[in-house]
Amino acid sequence: MEINNSNENNFWNTHTLKDYQQLLIYNNVHSRNILSVCFLKDGSIASASWDYYIFIYNKNTFEIVIRIKEKKRICYMNVTKDGILITCLVGTNINLYEIQNKKYKNIQTIRPYSLLGDFISLFDANYSIQKFVELKNGKLVFLVWQYGICFYEKKKNSKKYSYLNKFEILEINQNANELVELEDNEYCVGFSSEKSIKFLNMNLKKITNIINIDNYYSYFKNKMILMNKNDLLISINDKILVIDVQRKIIVKNIYHKIKGSMCFMYKLTDKMILLGGYGNYFEQIEYDGIKKNIKVISNKGKKDDNFVSSYGASCDISSISVFNNNLIVTPYNNKYEGSSIIIYQLKNI
Repeated sequence: MEINNSNENNFWNTHTLKDYQQLLIYNNVHSRNILSVCFLKDGSIASASWDYYIFIYNKNTFEIVIRIKEKKRICYMNVTKDGILITCLVGTNINLYEIQNKKYKNIQTIRPYSLLGDFISLFDANYSIQKFVELKNGKLVFLVWQYGICFYEKKKNSKKYSYLNKFEILEINQNANELVELEDNEYCVGFSSEKSIKFLNMNLKKITNIINIDNYYSYFKNKMILMNKNDLLISINDKILVIDVQRKIIVKNIYHKIKGSMCFMYKLTDKMILLGGYGNYFEQIEYDGIKKNIKVISNKGKKDDNFVSSYGASCDISSISVFNNNLIVTPYNNKYEGSSIIIYQLKNI
């Protein structure tokens, strides 16, 4: 959930990560790497892992109160502004869940692929739903590998969604894994398999511009952030690119080394972001939109990329979520402690 009002902007102008203390580390909560964490509307935490499970934690005790097992590995999970939890899976399914107290209900399963794609996905794990993005108008966009970028709108007087339209991806190697909404039905889409970002105009249903980017290849889902109407930031290994989305060009390379590689960006305000990296380390960064530069304000964790999990993935912060400025949750994927989550709490609340 991005922060937009002035009170929350002022909060992050006066508070830093140093004002947060570790409240809890929940060790070995998942048996595989955690790729997504988020807060529900009531402050409960959800985590999703490669082990097929979604866990919902009590907002006061942080004990697991709901266990949801998917049939396929979870690629991405997040919650909509209306509080609906959505999971994107390897295969062809998108599941929408309503969570209330200790109960959950699957209110809809969306299958954007064609029947042929559904069948092929039984044998080919490359068919998967990579991510969803909720647009400012409440519509949803799903990034569907080897198929397209699919738009859905909410049905009238319902929590369910119906198919609206799509931008079809014709070539197999054109797989979108990131999307940022711009203006006037235009989007910036990351194609990590092609090492490029493309500007998609859905009014014209065509790609209008392409920017090729070296080393832009990652399974991480949040490495692009629109800071203001002009500046799009993209984190790539040891640098952050500043893209002018009006002129559609790279205007600056900001070199920023945090042992290993930058894995995740979370927008706090138009000037502040949280930047997660390997070694379970993350920073609070201030962005100067005039000078197109960044400054590290504070940090948490250890700058260490030497640990590798038992599943071959480096220890990384692959997801960050913030609730009412009081709580921050991140995964903690560690070889020795399993896949855990860490909850930080603002001191003296």
